[in-house]
Amino acid sequence: MKPHSAEKLPPVTVVIPVYNLASYLPDTIESVLSQTYQGPISIIILDDGSTDSSYEIASNYATKRDSIIAHTQPNQGRAKTRNRLLQLANTEFVSWIDGDDIASPEWIQQQIEHLLDRSTCVAVSAQGYAMTGKRNAIGPIDHPREHQTIHDRHLRGQANAFFQSCVTIRKSAVLDAGSYDERFPCAEDYSLWLRLAEIGELENLSSIHLYYRVHATSANWVSNVEQRNQGQQILNEECTKRGLDPIQPSDTAIPPAKKDDWNRRIFWINLALKSGNPRSALEMLIVALKIHPASLVFWLAAVASTLDTLINLGNQTRRFQSGQNAVVGKLPVFSIYRLGRFTNQIRRSWTQKPAKSTTT
Repeated sequence: MKPHSAEKLPPVTVVIPVYNLASYLPDTIESVLSQTYQGPISIIILDDGSTDSSYEIASNYATKRDSIIAHTQPNQGRAKTRNRLLQLANTEFVSWIDGDDIASPEWIQQQIEHLLDRSTCVAVSAQGYAMTGKRNAIGPIDHPREHQTIHDRHLRGQANAFFQSCVTIRKSAVLDAGSYDERFPCAEDYSLWLRLAEIGELENLSSIHLYYRVHATSANWVSNVEQRNQGQQILNEECTKRGLDPIQPSDTAIPPAKKDDWNRRIFWINLALKSGNPRSALEMLIVALKIHPASLVFWLAAVASTLDTLINLGNQTRRFQSGQNAVVGKLPVFSIYRLGRFTNQIRRSWTQKPAKSTTT
């Protein structure tokens, strides 16, 4: 990738949709203000009818910085909010970040340089690292880099191959693709990526650009079942358009709400433990055990998290801060989690070993 002189760098609009994110929004804004990008950056924050102080926070930043504009509107939902932000942005390059996430300092610089070097690329994202509501590290979220792999995963219904937050797009391409489909307010990004891939390429960089905040009040968590239902409808429409067989209901069964909540929590807790971040696992387990007090798996995880926090002196990846790059650690050689996984593998291999045949 060739470096570009500051004088030739294009203007970029960073757009931030917000709904009841007052606790997290300052971190997001500060991470945008800490970007290394040398070209012109403007920031548009659109509050979607929050009932907390999100709009007041955005307005306070706007009064102190000429580069920031804050808007508010009656609650419209995610898809309509994103489309209005597209209308408000007056630059070709638009960078998105959700109001509860944090961006790495090189986010915009690296993504704009990639778009300038690759004219066929219409949207570029990168890798992510999940964190708790308190900014403690959970673990990496790895995405494929090449366009065809990303698109193939989307066509198989694996809609998590491309982030909506910390992505930079060519506005003209998104408009040509039909913008965000307002029929799908919970899966609007998945629908757009499928249509946008027919116009140009979607690519992920190898760097970590998104520090993704995991909390049970996020839109993705609260609307998970509806999001997956809408995702199935989007995929079936795409299959019909392409002459492909529709997905089978048995392949996309959505569990009951409580089981779905359990699945999501155990996913993030396991990710924290295997990434060497037991303190974060323990932070999430305190909440999980209040909701699922009879879960033996959660209790065992709590024991492992507590011991690993003491043995390894907390998380191996330090707490995330706006304006700082992640310093990523790994699971230590010795940990209760690693020992438990090893013991479980031995047990499985023993129980699955075929019995010796005997002859008489």
